[in-house]
Amino acid sequence: MTMTPKSALVPTEVRITPDQIPKYRAQRHPTTFQGCTQINQIFLKADGKITCSCIRYYKILEEAKNINAAEWYNGQIMTYIRDSFKDGLEPFSFCAGCIARKSALDIDSTIKTVELHIEPSSQCNLFCSACICTDERLSDNPPPRSNLDFALFEKMAKELAAADLTVGQVAFVGFGEPLFNSDLPQMASLSRALFPDARIYVDTNGNFGTKRAAELADCGLSEIRLALDGTSQEPYAKYRASGDFNKALAFAATLANEIRARGSKTKLLWKYILFRHNDTDAEILKALDMAEEIGISLQFDVTYGELASQRSLNEVRALARGRAVIGSNIDSQAGASQQPGFLQKARSWLRQLATH
Repeated sequence: MTMTPKSALVPTEVRITPDQIPKYRAQRHPTTFQGCTQINQIFLKADGKITCSCIRYYKILEEAKNINAAEWYNGQIMTYIRDSFKDGLEPFSFCAGCIARKSALDIDSTIKTVELHIEPSSQCNLFCSACICTDERLSDNPPPRSNLDFALFEKMAKELAAADLTVGQVAFVGFGEPLFNSDLPQMASLSRALFPDARIYVDTNGNFGTKRAAELADCGLSEIRLALDGTSQEPYAKYRASGDFNKALAFAATLANEIRARGSKTKLLWKYILFRHNDTDAEILKALDMAEEIGISLQFDVTYGELASQRSLNEVRALARGRAVIGSNIDSQAGASQQPGFLQKARSWLRQLATH
């Protein structure tokens, strides 16, 4: 597939350090949000940097190699972020428009449990149209792609395990395809050994062969979420550009068979994002039948933006008749910033940052 390079897009990284807190405190502004995913999360990028959540990934909070992760989690930067939201203020000016914000959140109870957001790889084999990873790779100044070093992940995980903290979730998700990192099964196994009660999951586009499927089937993952937005190549590839629907479906079938054969506790989930081009009654009903034939769970997710389906949750729920989970993983108030025009505005905004 031939892709047309875009203009400079990727912003320059900005390091946020404790000595800058007075400056940021003076620039805070009121907010109706109660917090954000960052307050109880450590987001470790594939290059070893700990960054802010979501599209603010270029705001560097630390480097994992330089710190004890457990101590940093309750250190000056994280405390400042939490205290700001408690005071009804957003900690940074760049919080505006961020979809990681939460309209309902109890900070004190939430921070008792750490959520690890781990990016195993920033490489990808697809060019999904709304993904920042796609924009980065097609820009004139793409950052280097990398895989997370297992030893660095192990260091962080063991630091948290040794502390008086509960790790409730380990999400192997980022701005890239996690399965590009061949150490992913080992990371999952270590996570399960250190955090036996945690929910540990990975998101993948499934455009891989049977070897990868076999490696994932019983490595300690609670859930494998497979992105398949359609029931045939044409609607699927409208968003998952360069993706191969039949390859991903075969991956799902192989993985489902491996999980059953090994008696694994891992759950396989078909995650179907509803867009304007894949949300007909026929498509939804066909997906339900295909999921049952393979023997996997199906979840329809609503999203926001120009490509999003206009069907209501209740409408899709009625059509599915209990055969699938229907929902959204974006706070409705934060998602409002992704109404028509959001992606163009976001990309324009990122380009402006990249040139300053």
